Amino acid sequence: MAWFCQFCKALEALVSIYIIVWFLISAFLLGFWVWSGYMSYKQKKAWRFFADKKKMRYHSAAFFQSPTISGVVDEYSVSVFPGEHEAADTRFSRNLTAIEVNLHSKLPTRAAIGSGGMVNVIDALGLMQEFKPPVKGWDDSYIIRCEYLGIAQNYLNDDRLNILINLMRLEKAWVIVLFNGSEGLLRLDTPRPIDTPKEMDVLVKQMITVAKALELNKGEERDLLREESLSAKTSKVLDIDDDLLDDHLGIELEEDDVELPASKDKKSKK
Repeated sequence: MAWFCQFCKALEALVSIYIIVWFLISAFLLGFWVWSGYMSYKQKKAWRFFADKKKMRYHSAAFFQSPTISGVVDEYSVSVFPGEHEAADTRFSRNLTAIEVNLHSKLPTRAAIGSGGMVNVIDALGLMQEFKPPVKGWDDSYIIRCEYLGIAQNYLNDDRLNILINLMRLEKAWVIVLFNGSEGLLRLDTPRPIDTPKEMDVLVKQMITVAKALELNKGEERDLLREESLSAKTSKVLDIDDDLLDDHLGIELEEDDVELPASKDKKSKK
């Protein structure tokens, strides 16, 4: 019977350990739930206060989800909402807070500038031209892709690049500027909950300051198109005689068998 008593004591000790572990896990989960609820409440309160102050629209989602606000701030259409980015290995997604500002100007070419996780977004746009600007502070992890290199290079002067770099340097911030030929967009994504009206106000003001710097000046679109046109005219074209190709390369194309792809028309409309 001695072994049975020892077994009971061991079982009792094991049960006690399980109870203690269960209590600790339950306490942790309960604490996390309470903390998440408090942070969600604090965020909603801050966003509601900011929306009311700026006379913006406010929409509250589920209790543990971030709300959305939208409206006009300093003559710019601004939206703040929960953003979601899929991780590189696609096994999970990352929840962020997104702030978008619609630009008034449109760039006469498709272009994108980005940092952080936005690089993968830009890679998927199919823009083939890329360049690295010779400006102090430009990080190798940033990216600029465009359709017409000359327009983008002339547009992105040092003043615009410097103010963009300051925004990209915000801690854990992902920034993207998009021009699709008909409109422009500035967006910032951050994992910060932005749970005070002051923090929201500072970020939105900085975004609008950057947006103003990105706007085209009067007559600038015409100048950019002129520069692109001059660049295209001065490009060297190698003219090779067809007979020379046949004689020295031994290659002859038959019109009935080969179709050449049509060249892309790069003339932009003013």
